[in-house]
Amino acid sequence: MSSPAALLDQLHGLVDQLLALDGAACAADELRDLVVGLEVERARLTVAGGSVAHEWSDRGDWRADGSLRPQLALARDAHRDHATVRHELRRAKWLQRMPHTRRAVLEGRLSIDHVDLFVQRAAGKRFELFLQSEALLVEQCAALQLFDDARRVVQYWAALADDQLGLRAERRESSALYMSRSALTGEGDIHGHLLPIDHEIVAPELERLAREILLEDRSAGVHRTPAQRRAAALVRMATRSINATGATARPSFQVIVGDETARRLCELASGTVVGSDDLEPFIDTAVMQHFLFDGSDVVLATSKQRTFRGNLRRAILVRDRRCQHRSVCPTPAVDGDVDHRTPAARGGPTSQFNGAAECIPHNRYPDLHGHPEPRPERDIGPLDALRCRLRWQFLRELDDPQYAASFQPVR
Repeated sequence: MSSPAALLDQLHGLVDQLLALDGAACAADELRDLVVGLEVERARLTVAGGSVAHEWSDRGDWRADGSLRPQLALARDAHRDHATVRHELRRAKWLQRMPHTRRAVLEGRLSIDHVDLFVQRAAGKRFELFLQSEALLVEQCAALQLFDDARRVVQYWAALADDQLGLRAERRESSALYMSRSALTGEGDIHGHLLPIDHEIVAPELERLAREILLEDRSAGVHRTPAQRRAAALVRMATRSINATGATARPSFQVIVGDETARRLCELASGTVVGSDDLEPFIDTAVMQHFLFDGSDVVLATSKQRTFRGNLRRAILVRDRRCQHRSVCPTPAVDGDVDHRTPAARGGPTSQFNGAAECIPHNRYPDLHGHPEPRPERDIGPLDALRCRLRWQFLRELDDPQYAASFQPVR
């Protein structure tokens, strides 16, 4: 076995070779493979280095010079921020007890970001339950292309773990907005935070108005930064509110609810996982629409009550959740368009099977266009929806007649 000094010499030499590599002389595929491969090896090196650092920290030799904490000694000698070192030592400590996670990182199937996600959600009271579910969680996350999807999987698991442990969900503070004004100039300063559902209501309208202002600026030859356009959008929103008359507007946002998750948690269309209690203040006032799914890909029916115009478009947005471009774009579907997979000009039908959500650049710029293949067409009638409702009622004991009568087939 090589000595530690010899290993460091070998590693140093490999880094020198990498620095000497002429990236411009590499073919596109070679360069991409190198970049991705380096990320995998960086994660593997982090795991290996973490094991060594954990052993060093456990031995306590760092106390010899009077250092109070291992992160302080290591940060000093390596010229690093001690808070970052503390985080890495903590990760290394937990990773020693996560064999499936460790193996998946060394095999290149998970990244260090996944490790941090597991540690963040599982460390502490949930850890014993995590060990029971670790193999399944690792396989589920390794099968997903986007890290955002893995984050949602772990968020759902954490909520279910809290149910088993009898832990109360963390109570969120209310949304808060702070405003101050200079007595000298009259300028205002605004900062604060919005809870997920409040953000789901405010942000799309603010961005819609900002896009509206951008088009106006282009026509008028005006240049403003995105931050300036958002500020102008906020003023326009307030101006329209002042001049609004009639009934109070009802908030509009999309919520994705599974067959049994509504009792504990659900997901906003932007991908944020929220507790069902967070929806309670909006139940009586929000505009809501239900979608009945057969599996994960086929929408059978939408609710007749509280519907919007364009049910088919909304059904596709809820089904797809994010842009369906072949590059696996993470943009939420609600921020984009719905377009034909096979263009209508070439005989493509306007149906959920030929429709796909795409973000604005991927849908509207010809050089970025790239639709997935259309799904096989099939007819959907009231009998399909009835069968699905009966199956759900049998499996989940959902025999509420009002609920069952509230859906109509998607056309």
